[in-house]
Amino acid sequence: MEPFSEAWAQAYCEKLSQSEAYRKAAATWEGSLALSVRPDPQAGFPQGVSVVLDLWHGACRGVKVVEGEAEADFVIQADRATWQEVLEGRLEPLTALMRGLLELKKGSIAALAPYAQAAQELVKVAREVL
Repeated sequence: MEPFSEAWAQAYCEKLSQSEAYRKAAATWEGSLALSVRPDPQAGFPQGVSVVLDLWHGACRGVKVVEGEAEADFVIQADRATWQEVLEGRLEPLTALMRGLLELKKGSIAALAPYAQAAQELVKVAREVL
């Protein structure tokens, strides 16, 4: 399944809602999160693309794929190659954030810090969808 496609996004949302580990880790999370790919015409993303997740107390209430800029409480952006490394388990998201490979375009690290375990589970589930 192609990451950031409509089918991948739907499968990801469903798998998140089925994950007991995610449900526990994100029990107090409320809000939206966008995983965004920077514009890259050669990779098939001329305007960029985002998977916007509606996350609520350990469940994914919905997801949409949007071209261009995403509206969400938190927006994490990277190029296609970096996302591929994260999804394949070759790059840890926290390391990527600290190295500037993943960029928090909207929201703050301080607001995300209490949800570090939930973020790990988000990535773990995303890797399962590949």
